[in-house]
Amino acid sequence: MSRPDLATLVTGLSVLALGTVLLLDQAGQLSLDFGSLAPIVLTVVGLVLLVGGLAKRDGA
Repeated sequence: MSRPDLATLVTGLSVLALGTVLLLDQAGQLSLDFGSLAPIVLTVVGLVLLVGGLAKRDGA
């Protein structure tokens, strides 16, 4: 059995989490504006870049 690609896994989970947050905002459960959404988006992008860089360095 092969190992899942870590960068793809983190990207998928990040998109899922961001989608859930946006869905909750649309449903009225959260109140988001740009000031609170921008750090979330930047964190997701940073995680994806970090995992992608580490995966390449480790040869995965």
